[in-house]
Amino acid sequence: MKRLAIVMMAVLIASSGMAQQVKVKVKPKPKVDVKVNPDVRVDVNPDVRVDVDPDLNIDVNTDIRVNPDVIVNAIQHVDLDKHLSEALDGAFSSLGDHGDHSADYQTNEQEIEIPLSNPGERGKLDIESHNGRIKITAYEGNTVKVKMVKYGKKVDKEKTKDGMRLVSTGGFNVQAQEYRNVVKVENEGWGNRMDFEVQVPKNFDIKAESYNNGHIFIEGVEGELNVESYNGPITLVDINGSASASTYNGAVKVSFTGVTADTNMAFSTYNGDVDLTLPGNAKITTKMKTNRDIYTDFEDFDLSQEVPSTNDRGRNGGDRGRSGGYRIKFENWVRGKVNGGGPEVMMKTTNGNIYIRKNN
Repeated sequence: MKRLAIVMMAVLIASSGMAQQVKVKVKPKPKVDVKVNPDVRVDVNPDVRVDVDPDLNIDVNTDIRVNPDVIVNAIQHVDLDKHLSEALDGAFSSLGDHGDHSADYQTNEQEIEIPLSNPGERGKLDIESHNGRIKITAYEGNTVKVKMVKYGKKVDKEKTKDGMRLVSTGGFNVQAQEYRNVVKVENEGWGNRMDFEVQVPKNFDIKAESYNNGHIFIEGVEGELNVESYNGPITLVDINGSASASTYNGAVKVSFTGVTADTNMAFSTYNGDVDLTLPGNAKITTKMKTNRDIYTDFEDFDLSQEVPSTNDRGRNGGDRGRSGGYRIKFENWVRGKVNGGGPEVMMKTTNGNIYIRKNN
């Protein structure tokens, strides 16, 4: 019995040990699952973030960096002033060409001399060009000399169109006349471009108008100038007298050697600077408007406070309560005085600066 009890005790102890070993072998299995889950997170999520997001960022940034390069290259290879001038010249000089812009062009010149009724006395030139530049210079003489330069298709015997060859693009369409020292010259055509180069006596007043390809240049005249252009700048050099000049596309640049006293003047453009040069002792009152900047090198230049425009219908139109109220408006005008002030000089531009220079 005693031996049997001992055997039974051994069996129980052995059974207990085996159970503990089984439990130890089974419990670590969930730990294996825990190790697997972090592996999955590490292998998948970081790869997605690293491989995809940075690639997308690099691709987008690269595209953005490329676009400015393209724009810069385009600007570097395009001369805007040159192409604008060519576009204006080509557009209007090609009228009547039936859309053929590839032909070569040639010039044809004519010169005329117009006598004056009263040589030596003050005269006036009235010149108008529908399509072409105007250049006027003063000289020591008593007549008006006019040189006309007409642009047309180049005549080429080797080239044909529908079995025919070009022999001419037409002649001049100009009228000139003089009466009591007033000379009038007009280009009546709107087709092929024609430029004028005119010489006048110094003591001449000028009225000049040009529309297409209309750069107007006047130099050395002593008189009153009234100049209008549309597609082209206006340049007045060494003028002794007074002037008014307006254009739409182009700068207005005027330099005076002397200014007529007590005479108002006006200079305006839409696209371009207004650049005025005056004698150092000139006395003017300026009225200026621009969306950009105003510059001067005159030491005696005083700005005055802008005065708004008002409209009070109650005071000027009767019963304010019945007819309307009160309005006040500031219109962006800048006023100033050069050397204490004098006649009014209006300068106006939208896309450009205003310069008031001293002629030393």
